Amino acid sequence: MPLDFPAIRAAALDLKQYHGFERLLRFLDLGGMITPPSDDPQDWWEPETLTHRADLLGICEIGSDDYAALSAWLAAAAKTPVAQHSSPCPTPAA
Repeated sequence: MPLDFPAIRAAALDLKQYHGFERLLRFLDLGGMITPPSDDPQDWWEPETLTHRADLLGICEIGSDDYAALSAWLAAAAKTPVAQHSSPCPTPAA
C-alpha cells in the first residue's frame, strides 16, 4: 500500500496540537494503534515484541513506552516527504 503523504502530514500536524495523554488519545481517534509489549514468554526472544509500537497510515515506529513510540512516529511522519518508510510494522508470531 503506497503511503499517503498528505494524510500523514495532516495527521502529524493535528497531533502536534495536543500534549501528553490527549495526544495519545487523538492518535487513537485518527485510527492509530499503540501495541504494548507481549506478555507471552514465547515472544520474549524477539526484540520487537519487547517494545511499544505506534502504527498509523503505514508508518510504524517503536519506543520504550507509548509516548516514546508516538514521539518516534511523529518524527518519522515529519520526514515523509523526503524519506519513505516501507518497513511494515513488526507483528508477533502467532
